[in-house]
Amino acid sequence: MRKLLVLFGILTVVFACGQEKKQPINAKIMNIQYPEINANNFEQKLVESVKRYVKEPMYYMRINKSNCVVEVLVNDYPVHRDYELSNYATPLEINHVILKSGEQTFTYRLYPVGNLIKEEYGEGGTVTTLTDNTAISISIIKMDNGSEKTLEDEEVVMKHTSLTDAKGRFIASGKPYYEFTFTFNAQVPYVNEGWSKGQDLTKLDQKLLEQKAVEFYKEYGKIYETKDADLQAKLNFGKEKRTAIALYRKLSDIDELWKEYLSDLNESNIKVLPVENYKIVFFGDKRIIFLLSNSLKLGSRGYSALTIDSDESTLMPGIYLYLPEGKKLEDGLYMIN
Repeated sequence: MRKLLVLFGILTVVFACGQEKKQPINAKIMNIQYPEINANNFEQKLVESVKRYVKEPMYYMRINKSNCVVEVLVNDYPVHRDYELSNYATPLEINHVILKSGEQTFTYRLYPVGNLIKEEYGEGGTVTTLTDNTAISISIIKMDNGSEKTLEDEEVVMKHTSLTDAKGRFIASGKPYYEFTFTFNAQVPYVNEGWSKGQDLTKLDQKLLEQKAVEFYKEYGKIYETKDADLQAKLNFGKEKRTAIALYRKLSDIDELWKEYLSDLNESNIKVLPVENYKIVFFGDKRIIFLLSNSLKLGSRGYSALTIDSDESTLMPGIYLYLPEGKKLEDGLYMIN
């Protein structure tokens, strides 16, 4: 029986496999924005990047859905996937994709439940379209990071309920897909650059863009084969710095984060599978490229095309790439900040 675990945007599925001959890393394929970072100073540099404030606003989303599965993007960045019938009881953080104060966009995509009802209850057929009773309600919530985060502390920024027709039926009943976007306002004390200074990737040579993305994914996989903690730290520092600043992370949180990275690197009999059966998707207003696995299997749907097997687990790291302003595609892509 496989055990599923999602931590820091990485899916883990317990699973055994063999091992192939390790290949050296070509670091030139993976551009590095933080050469000064290494395995020894990763935690300390993250701690130094986090500022404390009298008020530390945290934004969350609370979602309740029925007769559908859902994907959520905030500011055109994927933050949530729920391909189950049940709902999450606790609100989910979204500060890490709020780069600065002002108007934020919230997009949800609804899909039919497929075989979930049959798998859950042993009856019923395959549902291939959204139904009259499909519905979703969303609350954007604000709380102070310093509070105990009880229900009484919640400030509801806005609420949204899916649309219905004059007879109370879901507006997209009978369709295989539905997407809706609304906006909300957020006020945060920090400013993160993130991918905001990235180039519009759709305007570049698409064959070369795909080539550079695939090359990056393949080389990134070798980090696990060679157990290169220094390179792992350099490449992921920008993303983790943005997240640490936005979530006001403490030393204990950062320590736990780095332990997760090291744990994944130190697994036994690591094997990187070929980067294949994927499709290219763009996020961040066309500034981010992601190689999405075409697999619809449980544990694979919605994750990257890079698969890393070991005796303990299967990892599918979220590798989101961009090209900063002034850089040339010929010289390769970068991990997002």
